[in-house]
Amino acid sequence: MSATASTTGTSEPTWRIAPSVPVAIGVFIAYVVVFIGLSSSSGIPFQEWFLSGPNIVRAAVLPLAGGSVVLILFLLWARWDFVFKDPGRLPMSPVLWVALAVYLVAIAVQFGVADWGKATDRLLPIIAAGVLVGFAEETLFRGIILRSLRTNDRPEAWVMLIASLWFGFFHLANLANGAPLSGVLTQCVYAFVAGIMFYLFRRSRGLLVVAMIGHGLYDTSKFLPAPGNDLMQANRVMLILVVISALAALIVMLVRDRSFAVTRSGVQPVGS
Repeated sequence: MSATASTTGTSEPTWRIAPSVPVAIGVFIAYVVVFIGLSSSSGIPFQEWFLSGPNIVRAAVLPLAGGSVVLILFLLWARWDFVFKDPGRLPMSPVLWVALAVYLVAIAVQFGVADWGKATDRLLPIIAAGVLVGFAEETLFRGIILRSLRTNDRPEAWVMLIASLWFGFFHLANLANGAPLSGVLTQCVYAFVAGIMFYLFRRSRGLLVVAMIGHGLYDTSKFLPAPGNDLMQANRVMLILVVISALAALIVMLVRDRSFAVTRSGVQPVGS
């Protein structure tokens, strides 16, 4: 798997502030403060967020909308380039494509086994939350944070790994909403795995919107009422397959993506 250089021009940037990790940290903190502040003010415990339509709107939809406004305002002001589209197509190996395929099957299984009978009175809020979480978290992690990490000729392997770990640890914020520590730690591990997959969604076409769609579909399927014990086994099997395929993709990228970086000129060998 070789990285073929692809250029988009090297004109002077029109940024109001240059992309950097400290700036990304600042945006991240602002997003978390707004999201946690709005979700906590709802007074709804984390375990009850998706038990009714009004709960979903107050505890998830409105906080996600508020966080989205923060991100949109920042991007309009900062004028960063290739947040939504890569400057060059990144190489994809068969292992990476297989990992994406497994994840898509897992999402389909989750939709298939969900208890749709219990979702009729809250379906629209669930869809709204799924769309918003896909937009907000992908704009933040595979958009702003990824763009910030792609500076100083940082190898793409480390960009991918740091962004995915950051996404995983981000879910520690659910502690502020009353989620139990054991559940949050498990969620962080799953989110790290999901972060790898969402990165692959963007990488597959070089477009952030593809990651937004993948993320939105995944979270929508998770927000639906859980199935009975008999059907939960299918979810467990798919979860194991997803973890295995994500770790295989992670190993491939850590080995092969150390040799190139994504710059304003496109995909370039490290140090060129």
